[in-house]
Amino acid sequence: MANIIAVARAAGVSPMTVSRFFNSPEALRESTRERVRQAIDALHYVPNAAARSLVRGSSETIALLVPDISNPFFTTLARGVEDGALEAGYTLILGNSDENVSRERGHIESIVRRRVDGVMLAPVEHSTLNSSLLQRRRIPQVLIDRRLPLANADVLLSDSYAGGCMLTQHLLAEGFQRIGFIGGRAGVSSLEDRLSGYRDTIAAAGRAADVHLGRYDLGSGDEIVTRLLADGALPDAIIAANNYVAVGAVQALRRHGYDAPRDVALACFGDIEMASLLDPFLTVIAHPAYDMGIAAVEMLVERLHGFDGAPRERILPVSLIIRRSSLRQR
Repeated sequence: MANIIAVARAAGVSPMTVSRFFNSPEALRESTRERVRQAIDALHYVPNAAARSLVRGSSETIALLVPDISNPFFTTLARGVEDGALEAGYTLILGNSDENVSRERGHIESIVRRRVDGVMLAPVEHSTLNSSLLQRRRIPQVLIDRRLPLANADVLLSDSYAGGCMLTQHLLAEGFQRIGFIGGRAGVSSLEDRLSGYRDTIAAAGRAADVHLGRYDLGSGDEIVTRLLADGALPDAIIAANNYVAVGAVQALRRHGYDAPRDVALACFGDIEMASLLDPFLTVIAHPAYDMGIAAVEMLVERLHGFDGAPRERILPVSLIIRRSSLRQR
């Protein structure tokens, strides 16, 4: 396999000149650059990325860690990050924490060893210690979708509080009296924002909040609705913490002979785009996931290119998409 010395000999230049070709090509004459380029092509030389990163102080690599890559929101967000990274000239490393603090820690330790330039992190709840590892290593980071207490980092969110208000206002306008909220993990900032929007709107309407927390998966929605049915406490309408919880709720309702929206209205956070094309059923708060991915890369690259101002928080708007799952049967 060709090395930098072989390329230098073939081009009739010094190894330092070949190094400059990759790191500071503008410092070379056009004729010299052309000789080096021809030698590289002839020898099929590929520069060692690790060695280049040590010389340049940059790996040209950024990382994205998400809690559940199978969730359509994070899948779409990752696509935006990938496209933004490619446009900015960075390679992307993707990790999935599975909402597990220890697994997230392992990914971050691996990222540090790989000398990545920056990290975009949708953190597991209470994982400030993991974020602080990046801070101690002076690796710039952008927190996506979730805040962390005491984290000295830029934050990019969608407006979960407004989403909670919008879903609750819609269900109230439809005439539902008892509106419940199901699923989601306590301590996750986006969940707390959604709950705050729901609670504030319910209180302003003179109604009592009815909250049943759990997880973010199908099983959680199924378990909570099954328990409510067994207790005879099924509300008139349900807001689910995300689309997986909503699908689990639908499974439980159908298994017990109930139907949405005939017996209970249903709405959730997060669209399922392909499913909505086949059967426009679920009323949702749609998050700008792809745009969030692009914006996260922009914020991180600004840090990598020298911006050293105070931590910033950017909130992108959400939209309410009304479908038949939440419409009162008249």
